[in-house]
Amino acid sequence: MMETPSTIRPLSIYGVVALFIALLFIVGLMAGSRWVSPAMLLSVMDGGSDLLTRISVLELRLPRNLLGLIGGAALGVAGAVMQGVTRNSLASPGLTGVIASAALAVVALRTFTTPDALWLPLVALAGGMLGGALTFVIAGRRQLQPERVVLAGIAVTSLGTALTTGILLVSGSEAAELYYWLAGSLMGRGWLQLQMVMPWLLVPLGALLVMQRPFRLLQLDDELALSMGLAVGRWRLIFLMLALLLAASLVAFTGPIVFIGLVAPHIARRMIGDQIQHWLPLSALLGGLLLLAADILARQLAFPQELPVGMLTALIGAPWLIYLLNSRMSPGGAKVKSAKARSA
Repeated sequence: MMETPSTIRPLSIYGVVALFIALLFIVGLMAGSRWVSPAMLLSVMDGGSDLLTRISVLELRLPRNLLGLIGGAALGVAGAVMQGVTRNSLASPGLTGVIASAALAVVALRTFTTPDALWLPLVALAGGMLGGALTFVIAGRRQLQPERVVLAGIAVTSLGTALTTGILLVSGSEAAELYYWLAGSLMGRGWLQLQMVMPWLLVPLGALLVMQRPFRLLQLDDELALSMGLAVGRWRLIFLMLALLLAASLVAFTGPIVFIGLVAPHIARRMIGDQIQHWLPLSALLGGLLLLAADILARQLAFPQELPVGMLTALIGAPWLIYLLNSRMSPGGAKVKSAKARSA
């Protein structure tokens, strides 16, 4: 009888989150400069609506929703992996310089060359790896205190942003387009962009969701994980590389979208508690939910204009970061940490 709540509760959480995703997905198909009613939406699915409505729903909004759902899932899982394998609750792609460095690499490539779109994920990955590595080197590779990682990430992000701004000054006619891209947006992303980015997201996302056992062992002390046969250094590198690939690949096609990778894992962890096996799947669902919701709001809040979705996720995530920092530094937070240390 005592095991029933622990087995039912995650299933009920998955069901509720999946229901909200389904509702938001339908709203995303309806929302836009020209709203589509539920009856018209059903008509589109049956192939009986007018041409303009079919194009709006099937060619513009459907791939955009799918990209938001899969991209948000990628950011959520990337953030959970970074927080889990570094045992740092403030680690995320946006706070470790990964996203800003990936954006810098893409802006530099698009300014000084005329690249094929297939090269963008590779260039973004190289930039993201360099930025993330620099952050962890500055923070101290063995002593990854959360506050040091955040400060180092802010320094690397500021450096990347400054260099990006300098490049934009000489980018000429592409400057306006790149400025908007740097705000992060799903606008104008269709089936072509979705088709190009899908392999870069689905392969590492699937691999991370499958590798549950090494991920759970990495939550333990290194010596304990080693005694259980896990090559800690190798697996930590594999997980971090896959997380960087997820974040950087998405940046290449949508621009920087920050804080989803910080907020989604924290909400997921609060919902599932110590059941680590549910952390990555639930972070994926919540990441997709948050990005879908932010994209729908971006279309409607400044109608008929459209806001960059990256701006909205930053407005959501910045207060969350302040709350996390205050909770870590407050006396109550210190008491909790000391109690955990005594119990260990």
